[in-house]
Amino acid sequence: MNIKYGANTQIWVGGFATKDFHLVDKLARMGCDFIEISYGEMEAPFDPKELKRLIDDAGLEISMCGYLSGERDITSADAAVRANGLKYFRGAAETGQVLGARIFAGPLYAELFRGRWLSADDRRAEWDRGAASLKEIGSMCGDHGMTVALEPLNRFETDFLNTAHQAVQMVEQVDSPHVKIHLDTFHMNIEEKRIGDAIREAGKHLVHFHTCSNDRGTPGAGHIPWGEVVDGLKAVDYSGFVGIEGFNPKDVPLANGGRTWRPVATAQDRVAIDGFEFLRKVFA
Repeated sequence: MNIKYGANTQIWVGGFATKDFHLVDKLARMGCDFIEISYGEMEAPFDPKELKRLIDDAGLEISMCGYLSGERDITSADAAVRANGLKYFRGAAETGQVLGARIFAGPLYAELFRGRWLSADDRRAEWDRGAASLKEIGSMCGDHGMTVALEPLNRFETDFLNTAHQAVQMVEQVDSPHVKIHLDTFHMNIEEKRIGDAIREAGKHLVHFHTCSNDRGTPGAGHIPWGEVVDGLKAVDYSGFVGIEGFNPKDVPLANGGRTWRPVATAQDRVAIDGFEFLRKVFA
């Protein structure tokens, strides 16, 4: 395995903007290999060229993560909503190309926090609309040097993709070299029978990986079966980014989104500092 360690900026802030450029230096001083920025806007709320300069000066790489609101749900029966979703991906891909970001990760397949019962026929129609959209998105993002990494979330955050098995089904139906899988220990701890088996099933499609504890805190501080995680990633010969994801409970929109209304560490910096120390030991 060839693993590079980094952290998602949501440990400290919600949507990444110009005021958050200082996090580049912070993560470089922590010994990171990459920074992962949250990208939720239709247009970049910062100068991508300036951020690229800072990242290069710090010796870091970069990935991006995002989500879909109801107004840009690519599974929607409304063609105008799906078109708005494509516009969001186009903007992200153009920004990512300037930044040199090769991965755009997250629940990039349906409206975040959507949850409702559907008939089998309606569910199938929705699934097929999503697959068709993702095929177009894969081509678009690939033209900008970017791969979309689909992240299954737990059932309380999406009714669309909850497991690695479902993610494999989707990426194999889409059949694009630029639509792959992103797994997260928090969500797998809820939805998968065995985390190691889920990683093995994702297999060759796995291109991005998030780590945190079962309470969305510091990796290693809870009851995630890290032996299974390490064995699974070794079994698929995973080479790529392993990031720490967290959510700042003092950022109200972020805390509400991540359901993190209480501190999970003595300080937000400790989520990253202690997490990196643990990850480097467990993967050694």
